[in-house]
Amino acid sequence: LHAVSRLADRDIPVLISGETGTGKELIATLLHAQSRRSNGPLVRFNCAAIPAELAEAELFGHRKGAFTGATHAREGYFERAHGGTLVLDEVGELPASVQPKLLRVLQEGEIQSLGSSDVSRVDVRVLACTNVDLPAAVQDGSFRADLYYRIAVVELELPPLSRRADDIPALIEAFVVRYRERFELDHARIAPEVVAELCARAWPGNVRELDNTIARLLALSEDGQVGIDDLKLAGRGLDVEPAITFHERVARFERELIESALATEGGNQSATARRLGLSRVTLIDKMKRHGLFERKKKRTPNRPR
Repeated sequence: LHAVSRLADRDIPVLISGETGTGKELIATLLHAQSRRSNGPLVRFNCAAIPAELAEAELFGHRKGAFTGATHAREGYFERAHGGTLVLDEVGELPASVQPKLLRVLQEGEIQSLGSSDVSRVDVRVLACTNVDLPAAVQDGSFRADLYYRIAVVELELPPLSRRADDIPALIEAFVVRYRERFELDHARIAPEVVAELCARAWPGNVRELDNTIARLLALSEDGQVGIDDLKLAGRGLDVEPAITFHERVARFERELIESALATEGGNQSATARRLGLSRVTLIDKMKRHGLFERKKKRTPNRPR
């Protein structure tokens, strides 16, 4: 989040990468909201949701009769985002046939609608989001290298939420503001002790899970006031032990963090150790301490004699 404030007013393309649910769209929204383009439109285009044969017409617009079914002219997403920001979600899924045209916009600020010989200029900042390893896609030829370097003038890599607990209070506040308006809870508030409890969780579902949790807490609250007792009523997995000690809380957090990383890496200890920034020996020691190593061994089927 600190990087967002530094980049917001630097009117350059930014590539936001990270696992599913880490908050890539939220970061893109914050970059727009804090930029000089904040009064302009914020437009989103999901590169994976549109069939390849329609992606060009959707992005750059089309003229009447440009293709079967084009009964009238239509502006594209770039024209809609003129003067503002265009967020390209899942940019790694952008069809190869459209990639050169996107490169032209980034280089020249020009678009050409499908079925037209006219060239139009647009003033758009592009923010791209992906959970794909784009450098690897460049290596295998599925993504253009020159386009990658254009959209990744600056790259923000979002680690899992469990590795950036300092961001959780600010994210909670952002979600409270969002649901305060949506649920018409003028005095919505998450108590500090609840924020502390939420900061201690591993959040395997990342920012999306945190978002859903805040929505559930506020939806079930009394006039938007969320205290410790409300955590127990909010649903599975949020029970709180008010009397738990500091050391017990840290141990629980460490165990949940390791369990989440093991699940993500399919039980591979070496990959899990790398993800957590630990040596494999240290990871195994911690797994034994938390009873995870023994449990993993019990799950291994017996080999035939």
